[in-house]
Amino acid sequence: MNWLLHHPLVSLHTCVALLTLVCGCGGGYDTGVVEGRVTYRGEPLEKGQIRFIPHESSATWVSGAYIVDGEYRVDTKGGVPVGKHNVEIMAQRPTADYLQRNGPPGPDALWDHIPKEQYLPAKYNTQTELQMTVESDSCEVVKDFDLTD
Repeated sequence: MNWLLHHPLVSLHTCVALLTLVCGCGGGYDTGVVEGRVTYRGEPLEKGQIRFIPHESSATWVSGAYIVDGEYRVDTKGGVPVGKHNVEIMAQRPTADYLQRNGPPGPDALWDHIPKEQYLPAKYNTQTELQMTVESDSCEVVKDFDLTD
């Protein structure tokens, strides 16, 4: 491929287009970008994390992203590997004891030093019941999660 970059008739844009055709969707693509919305009790999840964990032990990796204002997009390393995944959604907030003593943390608070609690039910994280399959012909998948108690 390096010779293409140095050929006088081939531009960088042409190389990028070729790579997209070879590595992109439709040609045996082994990942898919997954994005969507996460709500809890009907409201967008303000902050959290979502992880896609391969259902069976395999050579694939765990994929994930941060959830901000209810939105997420997993596109690192091309997205989520093809196959069946358990989905974990986590969200933490300061403990009630911390809030009673200190009030809500300000924008400059050192989040790592604040005691936190997982407030989503375990059926969405440590004992997840959520699953999703990324098909081999998927380039972009939209998957919303509406969480309840």
